[in-house]
Amino acid sequence: MSGDTMMITAAAAVGATAGAWLIAPFVAMARRGTLDDQARAAVRAEADRADALRRARRREALVAAAAAADDVAVPAQRRSSPEALPVS
Repeated sequence: MSGDTMMITAAAAVGATAGAWLIAPFVAMARRGTLDDQARAAVRAEADRADALRRARRREALVAAAAAADDVAVPAQRRSSPEALPVS
């Protein structure tokens, strides 16, 4: 009797192992996407990094140009005229 129980337990273990081995690629694909999906995401991320770098370089050039300018880039505040002041 115990031999039959061992045989059933071994068969169940082999079946569970085979099932896990067969389902593992589908679980990985559901979690991370297919290889094509991963490649597309990598290309998109690279393009985003290139755009961010381009914007940063442009901002850096604008700041350098503003610092190098002789004139102040910020307009001066207007002086208030005496008639614009509230009378109390």
